[in-house]
Amino acid sequence: MELNLVHAFFGRFGVLIPLLALFFEIGALITQKELMFKLSGYLVIFGCFVATIAGLTGFLEYSYLKNSNENVMRFSFHIVTGSIVTALFSLILVLRSYLLLRDNERIATVYIFLYLTTVITNLISNEIIIHTIRGE
Repeated sequence: MELNLVHAFFGRFGVLIPLLALFFEIGALITQKELMFKLSGYLVIFGCFVATIAGLTGFLEYSYLKNSNENVMRFSFHIVTGSIVTALFSLILVLRSYLLLRDNERIATVYIFLYLTTVITNLISNEIIIHTIRGE
């Protein structure tokens, strides 16, 4: 129960903070203001950090469920997408940190596409797992 609550806590904020940061990134692209760019960058980095912690606590929860002979197959989609999303958020963390220091249009283009698809995948994965847990 304690592991589940820790993962659920970080998981919820690991979805909401990156989504909020995405809106700030869009705002930074629209306004072209340096302050907005820096603020959104720090928010993205924080969101990626929280999402990565959520992924790591998910691995701990998976290990616990497997050791307690629970059926983890019903969580297989969330396990696979959660693993991919955790790795992508770690990569995005590095890319966004680099973009705070240097201006590179190619990396920025890859970053924004990767960030957008990762946030959407994260939202979908968490919606599916919520419905799975509820038995829907």
